[in-house]
Amino acid sequence: MRPAQKSGSGKAEQLYLQGRAHHKAGDLAMAEAAYKEVLRLIPTQPDALHMLGVAAFQQDRFEEAERLLAAAIRRIPKPALAYYNYGNTLRKLGRFGDAINAFTKAFELDRSNITCLEQLGNIYKELNQFGKAHEYYDQLLALEPTSAIGRSNKAIALLTEGRLAEAWELYESRLDQQLGNSHPKLEKLPRLAPEWDGCIPSKPLLVLPEQGLGDQIFYGGMLADLESAGIECLVCAEDRLIDLFRRSFPRLMFATPAQLTGLNQRETLFGAQITMASLGRWLRTSEQDLKKVRSPFLLCDKSRATTLRRQLKKPNRLLVGLSWQSLRTEQGANKSCSLSQLLPALKSENIDFIDLQYGDTNEERSLLKASEGVDIQRLDTIDNRLDIDGLAALIDACDIVLTVSNTTAHLSASLGKPTLVLLPWHTPLWYWHLNSMDSRWYPSAVLLRQSTAGNWSEPVAQVAKIIQGLARECV
Repeated sequence: MRPAQKSGSGKAEQLYLQGRAHHKAGDLAMAEAAYKEVLRLIPTQPDALHMLGVAAFQQDRFEEAERLLAAAIRRIPKPALAYYNYGNTLRKLGRFGDAINAFTKAFELDRSNITCLEQLGNIYKELNQFGKAHEYYDQLLALEPTSAIGRSNKAIALLTEGRLAEAWELYESRLDQQLGNSHPKLEKLPRLAPEWDGCIPSKPLLVLPEQGLGDQIFYGGMLADLESAGIECLVCAEDRLIDLFRRSFPRLMFATPAQLTGLNQRETLFGAQITMASLGRWLRTSEQDLKKVRSPFLLCDKSRATTLRRQLKKPNRLLVGLSWQSLRTEQGANKSCSLSQLLPALKSENIDFIDLQYGDTNEERSLLKASEGVDIQRLDTIDNRLDIDGLAALIDACDIVLTVSNTTAHLSASLGKPTLVLLPWHTPLWYWHLNSMDSRWYPSAVLLRQSTAGNWSEPVAQVAKIIQGLARECV
């Protein structure tokens, strides 16, 4: 904290240091209380304004953070860090042009903060301006060629553009420890063999899980290639997927992370190991490879699906599975919509909807029924989050699935079910690529995108037209 010339400056400095100590310890409430006391004594103290803005940002109070950080910038002589934090806040508020200006200013003031270049690249990627995104990623990598975050972000941009052969090697940087806790599950798993080089190993290949449940389903599509090639494999996957994977890939072996961790690391059981996404380096580098994608590549419990269809399917009516939220921390809000935003589709005639959404949806469904008379059924006998094999059977029982970009989208499309995927204006995850209504990874999926950020009306209108046409065929 800078020395202050006003009365109370000594006490203000002590309070500020207490606030920083609380902040570092993660006690944001106590930190904010201390910073506010500083500002009570010295209302324009820039460091307290700055850190109070940071605390507001960390608690998702972005408008408040923007106001505090803007005030701090006006008062700090060299506000490089404040501009950087201001840029992050403006990005969260969707003010991308202002965020670009803030990060540019932050980098001008502090050339050592190359994270500014990463953020500029990320913003342009989010704006679907990939040429500009690559300019900033390349600037970052020119300054720090080994930057795991820079290499990984550039790889994601290349993958989104469909430039697979260029991307996979860079994408390996996602596994670098510099990425912190992005892949905590991977960090806990043992290394039991050297990295796979794409050749058939003399002993079984160990395939490790990748990221979240939806990611494991998506990358699981490449397990079909390993099975077809006759490569002996032990695949480690999340517990909820084991039954589904075993049914779908009967010639492969499967284990949960807990089972794998319990193996004796001194025994050489495997010839090589690889994480699921890294299979792309060897199996998905060209358009020709994508033509080999199997659909469906997952198989549900058909007996269970048949029983569910008898229970739910009504004569001359279309049965539509519905999922409308993503709980993914970083992008869930942008990918999600509300039931009220889906009303033009939900009010269609001769259509029944079944809830495929994981989590508690009772309140939102009840409000919709009370206000609009639209009843979305929910099966209490299937836990849509924990019973993935049951959810797969429920999806198979439907005629078609309408979903946002979440685990349900992956599960439905991997089962070969006709799947309408609502996507935000920018591509939230690289495998949805750009501008096309078709998915090269999921042949049964139709991709319906916003034409303007945050506006679901156009893709929902497309959904309504599609399902109403199908409903007429049922009559």
